[in-house]
Amino acid sequence: MDLLITGAAGFIGSALTQALRAAGHAVTALDDLSVTSPRPQPEHLQVRDVRSLTSEDLDGIDTVIHLAADKSVPRSFDIGGFEHNITVDRHMIHTFAASRARRLLMASSCEVYGQQNGPLSEISPHAPRSPYATGKAATEHLAAIYRPLLRTEQQIGIVRLFNTFGPDEAPDAVVPAFLDAAAQNQPLSVEGDGGQARDLTHIDDAVTMLSRILNSPQLLSVVNCGSGRSVTIRALAEAVIRVTGRGTITHTTPRTNEIRSFTADMRLFTTVYGPVSFRPLDQSLATTIRDRSRVWTKPIGARL
Repeated sequence: MDLLITGAAGFIGSALTQALRAAGHAVTALDDLSVTSPRPQPEHLQVRDVRSLTSEDLDGIDTVIHLAADKSVPRSFDIGGFEHNITVDRHMIHTFAASRARRLLMASSCEVYGQQNGPLSEISPHAPRSPYATGKAATEHLAAIYRPLLRTEQQIGIVRLFNTFGPDEAPDAVVPAFLDAAAQNQPLSVEGDGGQARDLTHIDDAVTMLSRILNSPQLLSVVNCGSGRSVTIRALAEAVIRVTGRGTITHTTPRTNEIRSFTADMRLFTTVYGPVSFRPLDQSLATTIRDRSRVWTKPIGARL
């Protein structure tokens, strides 16, 4: 396939670009570098704003994977973050609809679910609790508005990503922040009581799921991309201490509008795209430690 990935220098985008190219696909990688990632940039990266894309730029492209976004929930409460993501997403949908490209796969987020109990299925209602989540929900609605206007051969699919982690993730995310603190034998800062639960997926497993979607002829209107299991932030901190043999836990002020639990209902994905064998948490942390040790002055070994 001929593919175009926006946000290709980001954490997920760079890993997906590498995997798809290794599988023999022609991938045009695009990123404006406004949100940097510690991952190595893909070769032949086009440094370009998504909003500069025209329908002619998509001619010859089979599938567009739109990952570009500022994904920071706290930053979205500042003026500008919400508006930027919405503008970029709307431009991408409009440009795709006017192009000869066949498919558009857009990244949404588990944040659109907000505070709900139990595993979250694709038919669970939107209940966003941040400007970032509100923007993603709006993007999903825009995609639904455009679908009836597309040519017969065109598809727009939404993938709701849950919490993805792994090597080369930005240091402000919870897993690398915990690992960096443990490496320095410093307290691991847990917001609130640490009882908030997150569905954590290793980057390699997330790339496997995205590749399954792209290699299938069917793009679902909306599908979850997570592990289907959750771990509390306190239990995550304890796992980091267990694996590294270092660190202690300290509790800090709860985050504004913190959502108590995210767990993906993965039945739809499994039915359509097949089951995925997810890595155990301790194993995933160990591989992440081996990567992050490059930036530590006193490397530590992963204890399994």
